[in-house]
Amino acid sequence: MLILGIETSHDDTSLALLNEHGVVDMISISQADFFKKYGGTIPELASREHVQNIAIILDQMIKKHNLKDISHIAYTEKPGLIGTLQIGFLFASALSLSLDVPLIPINHLYGHLFSASIDNKVIFPALCLLVSGGHTQLLLAKDVDQIEIIGETMDDAIGEVFDKVAAKSNIGFPGGPIIDKIFENYRGEFITFTKPKTLKELDFSFSGLKTQVINYIHNSFQKNTKIDVNQVVASFQKTAIDYVIEKTKTAVSQHNIKTLILGGGVSANSYLRKEFVKIFDNTIIPNLKYATDNGAMIAQYAFLQLEKMNSKK
Repeated sequence: MLILGIETSHDDTSLALLNEHGVVDMISISQADFFKKYGGTIPELASREHVQNIAIILDQMIKKHNLKDISHIAYTEKPGLIGTLQIGFLFASALSLSLDVPLIPINHLYGHLFSASIDNKVIFPALCLLVSGGHTQLLLAKDVDQIEIIGETMDDAIGEVFDKVAAKSNIGFPGGPIIDKIFENYRGEFITFTKPKTLKELDFSFSGLKTQVINYIHNSFQKNTKIDVNQVVASFQKTAIDYVIEKTKTAVSQHNIKTLILGGGVSANSYLRKEFVKIFDNTIIPNLKYATDNGAMIAQYAFLQLEKMNSKK
């Protein structure tokens, strides 16, 4: 079995080949540098970049591998930007027809959930904290195909707020890695921001925290008082990460799980990774190369589905 995984849900174009032994190859092209000048992703431009990048990656793959060995093609079906998802679907469909192999549509979020399983074994039931630019969720997985959302954000996603705080602080885009680097080097006192509250214990809310930080910066400009931007963004990160850690601890206490998983682009955050592994004995986190959007996680979830189907025969 050799699965081609295709990821085009947002601003990363990624193709990966995976078999029963693991990832054979993965080539990714990020659009982060391209969108720095815009301060964020522009869907139409992202789609155009995907068209160019997917051709470049395919050309590199053809030089290294015999595509006729591919047995299945898995692609991100949802969620994501409509235009960029369509690029991946059309590419996958054309290749499927050309190679005469089946297509497997994959939920991008489940790809993130199982990205850590590329290098680690998941024992069910498992709990996953999924944190990205578009989603913040707690997922309870009783099996590969039995996944339930037990907590989610009521407003902004955590990664989205990182970007907005970074934009307001004029420190650049994308906000997540920039703020994390500042946090790692910061040695001063932290500003006390109030942690958000939600009606449901396992749900999240980030709009209030975002507003607090933005108002703190805005008020300083109005009063013409100097602020330490590093202190502001480091304090924001500490509050946001401590908040999701607390929510995860609560979820762990309420469910009899055997594996705790971290997934999503924000799983690359150094402070989150450090604190997350302290929560539960059997905790797995993705290799950094599989933390952000990538084709390997799409192929991996397809592999797990096929493995489950074959075990039922």
